[in-house]
Amino acid sequence: MTAFMTHSSTIAWRLTASYRNLRQAAALVNLDPNALVVADSAGLAANDALPASLDCPSYFCDKTQFILILAELVRDGVKFDIALHEIEAGSGTSLAYATLHPRLDERTLAMLRDLDPATAAHMAAMNDSIEAVFERLRQQISG
Repeated sequence: MTAFMTHSSTIAWRLTASYRNLRQAAALVNLDPNALVVADSAGLAANDALPASLDCPSYFCDKTQFILILAELVRDGVKFDIALHEIEAGSGTSLAYATLHPRLDERTLAMLRDLDPATAAHMAAMNDSIEAVFERLRQQISG
């Protein structure tokens, strides 16, 4: 992904889960709630299960807080997505992204292999690595 980056963009991790789950995990690490981005903030009052996202690095969230929030979600067995995003400087718009969790399904991976075998192999390796990290987190947390 870095091969496509422009000078006016950066790479960020983006964690997406329900607002409720992210808010609870964020509170445990004293993260400013302004760090959570909700697409439909008007509907949030009626439904805190709406999706929200958290980028790292960002003005509000450092690496340590991000990892602790991720560990909390893994410990609680919460459904979440994590991706690497190329973020346009200034606007904050995502220009490109690669999903790391959940794992790409076999059909999508097969299509990617047909289009670009090297990228498909890289994505599969990243999926394996992140799943191994999550498993170690689960084991360490559960004792």
